[in-house]
Order: sequence, then C-alpha cells, then structure tokens
Amino acid sequence: MALNINGTTGISGVDGSASAPALQGTDSNTGINFASDTVNINTGGSTKATVDSSGNLNIPNDSGKLQLGTSADLQIFHDGTYNNIKSNNGELHIKDVDGGYWMRA
Repeated sequence: MALNINGTTGISGVDGSASAPALQGTDSNTGINFASDTVNINTGGSTKATVDSSGNLNIPNDSGKLQLGTSADLQIFHDGTYNNIKSNNGELHIKDVDGGYWMRA
C-alpha cells in the first residue's frame, strides 16, 4: 500500500490492521489502525477499542472496562450478563444539573 505525505492533506494510504497497525511503537502488533470511518486501538494483535464517526467509543469485548481515576475509582462495564457501574472508593452519586441528588448508592 502506498504512503502519501503531503503538506495539505497529511499522511494517507496507510490504514493498517489489528495485527499490523499503521502507527506502532516497538511492539509490532500494538498501535492504532484506521478503517471505514473508525479509528481502532489495538494491543496483542486485536482491537481493544474503536471510535466511530459518530463519536462513539466501543469496547468490543465483555472483559473491557471504562476506568476513571488514578486507582480505577469508577468503572463502567458489561460482564457478559449484566451492565455495571462500580464505585471503588465510596458512594456513587448521580446528580441533576443543579447539583441535587437523584440517587446515592
């Protein structure tokens, strides 16, 4: 596949794949590849996350988690059976726009 570098449009023609990403470091099967209106993040030769043209972030497996905080304090995940929101450091608060609580768990 051709690599095109152009001051106007950037770099094109290098989509890559999960096992051979277009952008990679020293690990040849870890990096970023591009598909039709998607950007894929790959490790170990398989896609672990995808961002699509609508701005959706997809974690395409039942063991992947969205983890927030320095100690994965908040986790959002699907375990194959249930949809989970997990707080690892105290109460989980769901608030309205004015800061009032809808729910505390």
